[in-house]
Amino acid sequence: MAARRGRGRGVRVALWATAIVVVLLVVAQLLLPRLAAHTVRQRVGRYGPVLSAHVSAFPAFELLWGHAQSASVHTGPLRMTSSQASELLWSARGIDSVDLSASSLLVEPLRLEQLNMRKRQHEVHLLATITLADLRAAMPAGVKLQALNSTGEGPLEVTVGGELFGLSASVVAVVQAAEGKLVAAPRGLSLGGLTQITLFSDPHLHVESATFTPLPGAAQSWRLNLRATQA
Repeated sequence: MAARRGRGRGVRVALWATAIVVVLLVVAQLLLPRLAAHTVRQRVGRYGPVLSAHVSAFPAFELLWGHAQSASVHTGPLRMTSSQASELLWSARGIDSVDLSASSLLVEPLRLEQLNMRKRQHEVHLLATITLADLRAAMPAGVKLQALNSTGEGPLEVTVGGELFGLSASVVAVVQAAEGKLVAAPRGLSLGGLTQITLFSDPHLHVESATFTPLPGAAQSWRLNLRATQA
């Protein structure tokens, strides 16, 4: 009889323990993603207004180790240095799917508008609008820039004047991906880093391609389509 009561007590203890574990898992599933979204808001909010942030993880305990299935962030204008942008993107390396939209993004010295960035595992795809004024602002002081006629998708060709590349005459430069960076380099003249201006680079990001498509009805504006791999 005593043995039967002991077994019954053991079963009740096991059931209570199971119920407590289930409750803890449910609470964690509800709270941890919200806490993670709050952390994302704070981290991105250093650089501009965050309109919404969402993080999804199952099981939610993965968030304790920096892993998640997805995260989405929608912001107003953002401004940061290239090192800050690199740190921010690197902090999301444990998230399988990341979607970021911003009304504008200034990664000094380059400014992009209507930005949409998508990260899937290690692949990064960025779509943004860039204007001739943005490109001019990213150039060194004293450099004059004019865009050439562009009718289709591809690298962007511009005329560069002033003291640049060791030349005082105007040259045609191409804005494109090179050596894992987004650069402007003179067409037909290649001396490595000596003859190019780096517009964007990230030690954890290898730029694979960058194409520009003229925007109809928007003078001297292009849609930038950039693809990269996170190292």
